[in-house]
Amino acid sequence: MINKLKIIRAEGLYPYRNQAIEKYLLGCCKKGEMTLYLWANDKTVFIGKNQNAYSECRLSALTADGGYVARRFTGGGAVYHDKGNLNFTFIADRTDFDIANQFSVMTGAMRALGFEARLNGRNDVVIDGKKFSGNAFYKSETACLHHGTVLIGTDYSAIEKYLNVSRVKLNAKGVKSVKSRVGNLRDYRADITSEQVADALISALESRYPHASREYLKEGDLPETEIQRLTAEFADPDYVRGDDVRYGVEFEYRYEWGVADVRLDFNGDVIERAKIYSDALDTGAVELKERLLTGADVTKTIDPRIKDIIETMGALKR
Repeated sequence: MINKLKIIRAEGLYPYRNQAIEKYLLGCCKKGEMTLYLWANDKTVFIGKNQNAYSECRLSALTADGGYVARRFTGGGAVYHDKGNLNFTFIADRTDFDIANQFSVMTGAMRALGFEARLNGRNDVVIDGKKFSGNAFYKSETACLHHGTVLIGTDYSAIEKYLNVSRVKLNAKGVKSVKSRVGNLRDYRADITSEQVADALISALESRYPHASREYLKEGDLPETEIQRLTAEFADPDYVRGDDVRYGVEFEYRYEWGVADVRLDFNGDVIERAKIYSDALDTGAVELKERLLTGADVTKTIDPRIKDIIETMGALKR
């Protein structure tokens, strides 16, 4: 049962520090507490844990313009952040975590601002069929996290300039471009501000838990040494970019669990190396599939958890 609300707003736009604060808040969550963290990044392509930075964004254009690539520890797909986007994070103990409640806080905040928003599919929140909020989730041993975007006045031209969205994914959504799929709140209400959205989210959360005590935190209340350590981890180029090694067999396919860019090296009929880049929300399932593929003999009985990938490979070869 939630009996305490902790609310904190980031004071800067540097993505790696904002990620560090989020990770720190996740690690110090206590039973009975709900944390709402509000933050924004500037000119950042924010990719999912298992995604390929080299495929998901136009790195040369982004870096030339002074932008950032940041890698989440949650799953899902790549999104673009700028000053016209607000991010929210809900953190609670595993026993108190309720995704439906959190989505109700989010849609309730939108309703208070005059928008009729609804959940669509796995993790999108839409207005008139246009996505303005993508969401992702994470579970540690003790706590859970739900974070998402709110597109308020994000630059559409920058989305198209920096994001390199898979054609497989766009075809599955029945759209021709990212721009045709997403929408800003300012498309419906020109005067809306990030501050108003942040205030509405806080009010909706407080209304959802009216009897909970409240604590309003500032960055200065957090241990700076630990925040700096975590910031360095998120900014590490090896973590952010990973690799883009070419494999003998490569294909991209959309499964029920997400779009997968599958890369395999063979020694005869045995898979010697396997890599899966994916926007799947379940990051652990993707990593499990990689492990199961490595060492698998495709001429023998295949573990049902990777049968879909092996069948796709076989169909593409024919």
